[in-house]
Amino acid sequence: DIAVINNVEFDHADIYADFDAVTLAFRRLVTLVPRRGLLLIGADSPGARALADTAVSRVQTFGTRDDVDWQAHDLEPAGAATRFRVRRNAAPFGGFEVPLVGAHNVRNATAAIAVATEAGIGVERIAEGLRAFAGVKRRLEVVGIADGVTVYDDFAHHPTAVAETLAGLRASNPDTRIWAVFEPRSASSCRRVFQDDFARAFIGADEVLIAPIFRSRLPESERLSIPQLVRDLHSRGQSAREADTIEDIVAGIAREHRSGDLVVLMSNGGFGGSHQKLLRALEPGGR
Repeated sequence: DIAVINNVEFDHADIYADFDAVTLAFRRLVTLVPRRGLLLIGADSPGARALADTAVSRVQTFGTRDDVDWQAHDLEPAGAATRFRVRRNAAPFGGFEVPLVGAHNVRNATAAIAVATEAGIGVERIAEGLRAFAGVKRRLEVVGIADGVTVYDDFAHHPTAVAETLAGLRASNPDTRIWAVFEPRSASSCRRVFQDDFARAFIGADEVLIAPIFRSRLPESERLSIPQLVRDLHSRGQSAREADTIEDIVAGIAREHRSGDLVVLMSNGGFGGSHQKLLRALEPGGR
């Protein structure tokens, strides 16, 4: 009887023709929530906000904006965690800490707080549960540390996911060098429709390495252009390069890394085992 819609934007380009088709699918979901139920809408997303009028159920909004029912505010990075406070209907509700980084994870946690409250769970128990949350596999998951370099695995393959992941890591590590290593692999990330969005997505990284496109048989007119992406990143003052192979990526990072670097490997697939290959290459004697 409770549905949460965090954000709505164009994705799954192999299934949906355009943003309107995605919106239609969400509108159909909204109408399935019964009158006695609750629809929680992420108000930071214009696409999600637009769905509110479709609902027949009760609707509550959440996010970081001022005009929401559940507002997360005073976000404070705390190492690998984030502290924040929540207002409910503009009144103080509680302080929370989640062992995750990034505003996107705070939004997720705020939605969980609203759901738990609807289910009758008290503030203290909610706070305890969030502090104990173990995270989600392949979402900025630490796969290892070698020669002072922390290697992360992340499922990000949409420009928004890439941007939010890197922004969260940057907020928690403002002075650390961050490597963003990206494999365009999903049906969406391989497509030219996201060309400009990807050029803006890597702003949180100091070094950007782009792997070959996985779906190379897409027509060139539809396929993401890696050379163009690299040029666009250069025009924004970012260090970016195209890699011919996974071995080139591993060798480049192993050669140029510094102790304390953070390396985020982003793909919705296995990325050719690059995580473990990189960790082995970073070990003394591995290069």
